[in-house]
Amino acid sequence: MAGRVALADDHAETCTPLAGNPTVSQFSKSMPVRPQRIVVLEFMFAEDVAALDLTPVGVVDPEYYDGWIGYDSARFKGVPTVGTRQEPSLEAIASTKPDLIIGVGYRHAPIFAALDRIAPTVLFQFSPDVQNGKGDGARTQLDWTRGIFHTIACMTGREAQAREIDAKLDAGLARDAARLKAAGLAGTRFALLQDLGLPDRYWAYTGNSTAAGVARALGVRLWPEKPTREGTVYVTSADFLKRPDTAVLFVTTSSADVPIDTQLNSPVWRFVPAKKDKRVTLVEPNIWGFGGPMSALRLGDVITEKLLALPR
Repeated sequence: MAGRVALADDHAETCTPLAGNPTVSQFSKSMPVRPQRIVVLEFMFAEDVAALDLTPVGVVDPEYYDGWIGYDSARFKGVPTVGTRQEPSLEAIASTKPDLIIGVGYRHAPIFAALDRIAPTVLFQFSPDVQNGKGDGARTQLDWTRGIFHTIACMTGREAQAREIDAKLDAGLARDAARLKAAGLAGTRFALLQDLGLPDRYWAYTGNSTAAGVARALGVRLWPEKPTREGTVYVTSADFLKRPDTAVLFVTTSSADVPIDTQLNSPVWRFVPAKKDKRVTLVEPNIWGFGGPMSALRLGDVITEKLLALPR
């Protein structure tokens, strides 16, 4: 069975055996040709199949997909729920009579054998292991997720649709980069924080995240630059006290209409240079840093709009 390797700056279509695909962690011995009844066990894969104009026969956590990603949500209305990302229901999966199951290794490896008994199964490695030099050429999760996307395209015979999505993403990022450059914002340094609902404790997307790949394409700089295993690191308001050159884009999990002072309520924030200079801005929910190509395109548009709106 063929998959695709599309890492770093290589977006040419090359379908290769799954056995040689660095994004694949496990797969069944026998694989279907152009499967149509697909069960997806992670948000990224739901987005991927939707971008390829495929409707899965089973999804996990659909209500959270809508809140975190939201791409083509209408497609999933009425699609059977087969449990959660952490605990898929084998019985529910079997009831959909799938001809392909797509999961993620770090969650679903323990149940691979059970999934394989239901239908041919492919588990993807979620991120490149850049810390240990095992990223196979992928500098960021954006490179890696594009590889996953095209592997799914090859498996389903949707290479032409994948090329269209590639072109759309590349054109969108180039358009946004040109806008930022024209505004004199090339090289702007910023942090993208994810609200976790914890007191003054946030995820910051790091130098190997999808956000970092998007930032690189836009010609701006994401802080912190050091890669981490998951592409995120915990930070607090105190980490920005000595970073006057770093704007902050804060992805809220509540309404973006709630005042920023209400959401960033640690007393330390008022001493942060970016906060005093009004260079901290809220980003509406469902900007998810672990999605597929359409999430990356939306992230690029949002980063561009927010940076353009900030005071210089």
